[in-house]
Amino acid sequence: MSLKKDSRKRLKDTNFLYDFVKVTGMPSAFILCRPKVIHISDKARKHIKGGVMIASNHITFIDPIIIHFAFWYRRLNFLATKDLFKSRLKQWFFEVVHCIVVDKNNFTMRSLHAVCDKLKQNKAVVIFPEGTVGKDENNVQPFKSGAILMAHISGKPIVPIYIIPAKSWHDSNKIIVGEPIDLTELCGKIPSAQQIEDAAKHLRQKEQELIDFYYTTYKKNKKEQQNEDQQRDI
Repeated sequence: MSLKKDSRKRLKDTNFLYDFVKVTGMPSAFILCRPKVIHISDKARKHIKGGVMIASNHITFIDPIIIHFAFWYRRLNFLATKDLFKSRLKQWFFEVVHCIVVDKNNFTMRSLHAVCDKLKQNKAVVIFPEGTVGKDENNVQPFKSGAILMAHISGKPIVPIYIIPAKSWHDSNKIIVGEPIDLTELCGKIPSAQQIEDAAKHLRQKEQELIDFYYTTYKKNKKEQQNEDQQRDI
């Protein structure tokens, strides 16, 4: 069997196992996470086709599971630190669930090319631009510019999302989904280092706007709707 055919067979097998884990695990995860997906606009609600980078905040270890509910129609590739690949069993599992191994303390060109290749193959890649688990859910930490660089090299958009974790066992995890950001339009075809850095700040600002949208517009509209329903019942 040629190397190319062997690669295709391995990808097919991995996709089958990925789908199996996703289909069998989603019902239990739904009960555990009680996810609620909130889109800021009709444009944000549209299903995303082709290569896309999804940029999210990182609050808890179950964030990757929660994100699947916002993009249930896609196979997602996650960047995962090399510490998760220490044993053969872990390496096999994280490969099955489409994780891309990276060293967060030494992000190499090999990792960059691995992500760019996935995007160019029209895959969906999820990245946590803060680079670490955040402690304050209402404040986005500074973003590393690598996410912007990889998406720009690949010519693919970035979709910002924000996760608001459940406050208690009966509460739901919220996923706020923003509109896709066209980096070529934002930075130009050949951006400078400063433009890449400015784009990272712009993406961080978009994430902050998702928080503001939830706590102001969404919750206000929901409260008004509840008041109207109560008035109808009287």
